[in-house]
Amino acid sequence: MNSKRILIAGCGDLGSGMAPYFVARGDQVYGIRRTGTTFPKGVHGMTGDITQLGDDLPEVDLIVLIMTPSGRTEAAYRAAYYDTAKRLVQRYQSAQTPIIFVSSTSVYGQNKGEWVDQNTLPVDYKATAAILLETEQLLSQAMPSIALRCSGIYGPKRYRMLSKVMSDEVWEANSWTNRVHRHDVVRALCHVADKVLSGAALASHYNVTDDTPVTMWEVKLCIAKLLNTKANLPEKVSDFLPTSGKRISNQALKETGFCFHYPSYVSGYDELVSAYLAEH
Repeated sequence: MNSKRILIAGCGDLGSGMAPYFVARGDQVYGIRRTGTTFPKGVHGMTGDITQLGDDLPEVDLIVLIMTPSGRTEAAYRAAYYDTAKRLVQRYQSAQTPIIFVSSTSVYGQNKGEWVDQNTLPVDYKATAAILLETEQLLSQAMPSIALRCSGIYGPKRYRMLSKVMSDEVWEANSWTNRVHRHDVVRALCHVADKVLSGAALASHYNVTDDTPVTMWEVKLCIAKLLNTKANLPEKVSDFLPTSGKRISNQALKETGFCFHYPSYVSGYDELVSAYLAEH
């Protein structure tokens, strides 16, 4: 494959994870961060607000948009996702540069244990998720685009769930949850990027989540056992049955040839807890 020019718009954890893959094979990789000047080796780094960057945005063959909002408000989501995407459309629409947008499975508002797959229409979503859908639509109407809808990302240094299990907080009523390891998200980004650059026919979106939709209590019980700490289960046994959430299928992504390194939360959290205990 000839050398390509790739822009990682939002070169944080995920972007910094995927950049070395393309640098190693000789591609020209550009990365943008809102703050900070540390970039992976070989990346042409830029620091600033993408919406304010003018002629500094380079000519590229592929854009990967990976943003993180400053908060969970509608305003924060619109600034991070929609406004940034709008600026990229202004810059790259005429060239029809393909773009991969990291979205979220939160666009599926289904909340009664339903199965959600590639063909499921988003319904009953929250206002913040509506902005993600608006962003997906903005990009798809202007340029060749693919949305990667990621479920709950866990992995190195992401200890929030571990902290909750170790606290004295009584667990909330059980619900369905969907997980994906950070490394598999990075690998999925590289996989789909390769497909785009090779001209493969792809769907407009893919669900990036592991093979194992699971109840939250099962995840917490697994973590509690690994940490050798008590499970703060509610007194009501009836709370064990999941009453909310959804179960998400990743079949469409796997049909493109992608294989998960962490198909289940069990192997991922085993590794994560081991790293946490080593650090603490």
